[in-house]
Amino acid sequence: MRLAPVPLFYFTQPGKTIELSGQSSRTTHNHILAVDACRYMGSLINGALVGFSKEELLSPHFSIVPGYWDEHPLAEEIDEVASGSYQEKEPPEIRGRGYVVKSLEAALWAFHQSESFREGCLLAVNLGEDADTTGAIYGQLAGAFYGKSGIPSEWIEKLACKEMIHEKIKGLLAHQM
Repeated sequence: MRLAPVPLFYFTQPGKTIELSGQSSRTTHNHILAVDACRYMGSLINGALVGFSKEELLSPHFSIVPGYWDEHPLAEEIDEVASGSYQEKEPPEIRGRGYVVKSLEAALWAFHQSESFREGCLLAVNLGEDADTTGAIYGQLAGAFYGKSGIPSEWIEKLACKEMIHEKIKGLLAHQM
């Protein structure tokens, strides 16, 4: 599942965020489930960036654009996750596997179960299996929701290419000004 910087670059244009988040998947994962998982995540990340509450983000079929999923339906398996399937399951039913539907469900489960970036990240990666994918999906949404100040400073200090990341973020944000 690949989102790149689409939600940050287009956060003032939520419909475009959703559409381009799906398109960003196509370069490496062209299957409809991957595309729709990215469309859904693009909407969630955009919602987090503009200040929606966790309860709102995790409500069934959240969309930053009201009625979007009615006009542009999600594939059935992604729609099931968007309806909140992760809220009714616990490990071992929740698994951080490499399969996009399960990875999305596991990342959203960790976000739902936690009260901080750290707690959710540890829940996500400790599911095991494809821990880096689950952690990356979780981190995109949780990072948008909690912001830089919510990420443990000792984790930020250990980042490789920290200055380059800051410059890229500044460039994306400058585009919106």
